[in-house]
Amino acid sequence: MIYLKKHLLILFFPIVFLIVPLWADQLSPLLQTLFFLMLFISVCLSLHTAWTVLSPRFPKWTARVNKLHPALGILLGLGLLAAFGYLFFTAFSLVSFGIIQSMLTIVLMYIGLAIFVFLLSCFVEGITRQSKDTLFQPVLIFVSVSYVVLTTFGILQLMA
Repeated sequence: MIYLKKHLLILFFPIVFLIVPLWADQLSPLLQTLFFLMLFISVCLSLHTAWTVLSPRFPKWTARVNKLHPALGILLGLGLLAAFGYLFFTAFSLVSFGIIQSMLTIVLMYIGLAIFVFLLSCFVEGITRQSKDTLFQPVLIFVSVSYVVLTTFGILQLMA
């Protein structure tokens, strides 16, 4: 049994990043890159913990997601990703207030990351024939490590 109190810190850790955008415009591009890298990693850890805590509590929902055919999941994921893109650009053009924009950034990072991991899980399920619920965490780790590697190369480019 997983205790929720033990994971509350990890689940709500990205909220710590709400105070930084008040002075983020004064940061150099390198420090802004490091800030968003830390924010992304904290959202990945939080999403991983949320999946670990919530997946056993909702077995019917997990079974329903696993019953989706991979091709249907890919189409659904692409549709959700397109709708998310529209929501992303619309939300940031309407909201320009500091703390609300920060909360919106974190919420949209959760939603976008979950949709992207679902889409990649459907692709991998089509190749390996494993269920989506067993693929969610490895795909999330793959996405996190890929982002860290790409950001590291970006940081090296900024320093050059």
